[in-house]
Amino acid sequence: MFEIQLFGRLEVRTRGISLSGDDFGGERPRHLLALLALRGERSLVDLAYLVGVPAVTLKDDLAVLRDRLEPGVRSRDSVIAGRRNRLFLVPERVRVDVATFDELIAAAAGRTAERAARPLTAAAYVAARPLLEDVDTPWAAEARGEYRAKLVMSAQPIRS
Repeated sequence: MFEIQLFGRLEVRTRGISLSGDDFGGERPRHLLALLALRGERSLVDLAYLVGVPAVTLKDDLAVLRDRLEPGVRSRDSVIAGRRNRLFLVPERVRVDVATFDELIAAAAGRTAERAARPLTAAAYVAARPLLEDVDTPWAAEARGEYRAKLVMSAQPIRS
């Protein structure tokens, strides 16, 4: 299982190892992973645009990222899968903290204040640090604002 942390610095934990910073093979492979973990399945064209490189270069970055995540594993067996020029993380092999956050916020929705307190407290704990604090791009800034708003809105008083 790959545990991907997007709140704070991008970090991946798997099989007793932890990857962060330059461990992903550079800024572009790191951004590629962050985008897939944050936004789910995307086309190569969309990802190339967001990362700011031609699709051919993105394919090279993908090869580097796959090798850093799973050295020696063939691309068809990688945690980063692709089909019809679209890439995605294999859901059965990945757990992402933003998905956990979203699930906790959804679990609190519509509950009384008393029943919502536990999932909201857990969501606030997950989001204790800014989203992708080590990524300085427009898409990361937009995502930070989106998740900050989710956290603020979830803290609004719930009517019993």
